[in-house]
Amino acid sequence: MNREQWRPFLKQWSEEWIVGHDPEQDAPLDDEVIRNGWLGFAPASAEEVAAAEARLGRTLPPSLREFLLTTNGWRDAGNFIYRLAGTSELAWLADTDEDSGWIDAYRDTEFADEDEDEEPEGEILARSLRLSLDGDAAIMLLDPKDVDERGEWAGYWLASWSGMGPERFDSFHDLMKDQYDSFHSLRRQGSESGS
Repeated sequence: MNREQWRPFLKQWSEEWIVGHDPEQDAPLDDEVIRNGWLGFAPASAEEVAAAEARLGRTLPPSLREFLLTTNGWRDAGNFIYRLAGTSELAWLADTDEDSGWIDAYRDTEFADEDEDEEPEGEILARSLRLSLDGDAAIMLLDPKDVDERGEWAGYWLASWSGMGPERFDSFHDLMKDQYDSFHSLRRQGSESGS
């Protein structure tokens, strides 16, 4: 997904999130979000993306690079992720003190596949790039070892309360699309139960 595709998708997401916001149940929206109708931030510059790649020692996958060149971070990436990192905030999960507990929690857990060919979730988490900065005991990651022919890294969504291990997606774009669909699904369920 390039910038010309990200911008309208994220604009639609922003508008729908703002319209669906329930001040009695949801966290308050930033004044800037309401004023601009945009959950994102100013775009990162090519220099900021290059600096992040140099700091991380890897070229970022295409859909994440284009996302950052559209918005340097994101608010409310679904109902359980409150903030996505911008270029200066991207970090390897293993290098983040506050989030590195995820790795230990998922090493050799009951979620690890009994198949010896399957890699334990803790090992995937140990090498992954942390995308989310704040969430409801949930996290979003990208795995630099699981790369497709387009250069896209596999994405993961994980919540400690889900009762499941990490949920895999083919790319950052697919992970974001799932978060968008999930927010609509949960809003629909809420309105149906409230009727």
